[in-house]
Amino acid sequence: MKIQSRCNLACTYCYMYEHADQSWRTQPVAMSEEIVASLAARIGEHAATHRLPAVGVVLHGGEPLLAGGPRIRWIAERIRAELPPTTRLELHLQTNGVLLAAAAGEELCQTLVEAGVKVGISLDGDHAANDRHRVHHNGTSSFQEVVSAVRRLGSPRYRRAFSGLLCTIDPENDPVESYQALSDLDPPRIDYLLPHANWDVPPSRPAEAGATPYADWLIAVHRRWSADGRRLPIRVFDSIQSALAGGESLKEALGTEPCDLAVVETDGSIELADSLKTAYDGAPRTGFHVLKHSFDEAAAHPGFALRETGVTGLCHTCRQCPVVEICGGGLYAHRYSKDKGFDNPSVHCADLFKIITYVKDASPPDSAATGTGAAHEMSGTCFDSLAAGLGDVVAIRQLAAAQQSINRGLLDRVLTASCERGEYSRRPWQAFDAMQRGDPEKYRKALLHPFLRVWASRYLDATPGSPGVEYLSSSTADHRHRPRLTAGDLTVTLDNVDPCLDCYGKPLVDRLDPAALAAWQHMFAEAWQLIATEYADYAPAIGAGLSTIVPLAPRPGAQTSATARQAFGAIAIALPDTADDLALLIIHEFQHVKIGALMDMFDLYDPASPLTFPVPWRPDERPPEAALQGLYAHAAVADVWRTRWLRTSNTDSERSTAGKQYATWHRAVAQVAGALQVSGVLTGLGERLVAGLAEHARR
Repeated sequence: MKIQSRCNLACTYCYMYEHADQSWRTQPVAMSEEIVASLAARIGEHAATHRLPAVGVVLHGGEPLLAGGPRIRWIAERIRAELPPTTRLELHLQTNGVLLAAAAGEELCQTLVEAGVKVGISLDGDHAANDRHRVHHNGTSSFQEVVSAVRRLGSPRYRRAFSGLLCTIDPENDPVESYQALSDLDPPRIDYLLPHANWDVPPSRPAEAGATPYADWLIAVHRRWSADGRRLPIRVFDSIQSALAGGESLKEALGTEPCDLAVVETDGSIELADSLKTAYDGAPRTGFHVLKHSFDEAAAHPGFALRETGVTGLCHTCRQCPVVEICGGGLYAHRYSKDKGFDNPSVHCADLFKIITYVKDASPPDSAATGTGAAHEMSGTCFDSLAAGLGDVVAIRQLAAAQQSINRGLLDRVLTASCERGEYSRRPWQAFDAMQRGDPEKYRKALLHPFLRVWASRYLDATPGSPGVEYLSSSTADHRHRPRLTAGDLTVTLDNVDPCLDCYGKPLVDRLDPAALAAWQHMFAEAWQLIATEYADYAPAIGAGLSTIVPLAPRPGAQTSATARQAFGAIAIALPDTADDLALLIIHEFQHVKIGALMDMFDLYDPASPLTFPVPWRPDERPPEAALQGLYAHAAVADVWRTRWLRTSNTDSERSTAGKQYATWHRAVAQVAGALQVSGVLTGLGERLVAGLAEHARR
């Protein structure tokens, strides 16, 4: 809804004023009351005819705030008055923000809040980036005014009216600095736009920037955003991720969903998307008008109808592309050329392909697959307790909640896959559903079956030899046929029969006869007593999270233990000679369980980094994840040896051995922590975790 056709800035890339269509020169400066009233009636008519639960209206320009607060309030009231009672109005406004920074900005912000308008502000980054294009008519900077506007609108008093920042990409601007400048303003969302261009007027591509400068720019932003924990919504990344997960794209410029956008100019003309003004003079025109035509009549125009055809309406090149369902051919206006009209790929085709492929490859597999990664949070207190290498019951419950959600999402995907493969069996799903309704606690435990995720991932990958959906029956059977180990209030399953135990890559014991079970029970009870008393800092987390021990085949003269990244709550151990050694192995391996679950919730390092790190506990250099895993585990190993070194009951030989082990692993922890901290590979949360480990070790 173009309520104003003039602007108080002179942005050099503006599609309204700087491209082929110059119809703004003959448009009324402001939308008249007659046109507003007629348009409101047409919107209400359309909502009633189609029984729409919601209608989205964007107040646009030019600069819509030039209409003034009272006028905007009146427009909002007129539209709402025409809507059926069952239809919700989602009212938005896109502005350059300058007027929000003026003396009357407080009153204007208050009006927007009261009128229920969600406001997006355009800002291209830091001072230099923004003023490259977004300046006043006399060429002076707009940056400080816009920043003041963002801060005012983002203040607690008005924040509910703030929808986010819109940034047009320019490869001349530093992507990370631009992102940081926007992020520092604490917006609810950032929306990055490719600059408007077409095959006749291509986008700027600096020679030194390579063939895909816009994708490379976004990739740099994505890496920094990932390092920051991906907490700030970025619409282009969220849209790609949503489409990759089978949902809708969230942008007009991506995806194959029908385009439901119509533009009404200040004179009442109903037009196609205003971005078409960049193609040729008159490109958006339809000949329809709100005083004469309904939106249903306008929808019959070929320009609207073509946008309803999805992939079939795209050019041959697009239809053959492997990412067409995600890209959707890009923004319609960006496909134009004089020779072929809009029967082309986007002029940004190579950039779109590259950024979509990058986001797909950079997505954490479980959060991408389930759509639940962002649904879980952890308190700072719990994170810091885990960062110190410890963690309490509450922290473990938060880790477990994320694992449950991951597993629930994987099971949903398994259900779909089993139907597609003709392998669907109703019984296991019914058992899960009945359990969820009738015994929520049992259902929670079933979702935390430690090898459920291992199996589901293999099933989805069609790993040869992996069990079919009948495996689910074992996860609902509560391990009834598997022996238990008990010590105080702690009970764990001793499992050497699950078909997914090969995930540890180590030989299992052949069988557990009564003598073997008795040996395990005796030593486990002693080891837990040691953990609960001498290593009490580690006991709460282990007691809350350890559910299963997998007995490995012993190796003469060596201790053997392992964890599997996807098997939360389980550790694998060959029964050692002493309870002291078993306590150490339990603590060591459960550290891996905790850090693995933390990595499922948070990005702690840059997964694209090629760096490797020498570690004292292995002969080969390790990538960031493995180095961080080993650091987390060996920080606890050093702690255990320190406790053993300080025992008053030690013989001289025992004290000497423990002291040497403590010194060795304490140095190792300091070495690897230091290397990670200076490498630049850690995210902010990763730095926080390593700093916590280093401080715990220092103390």
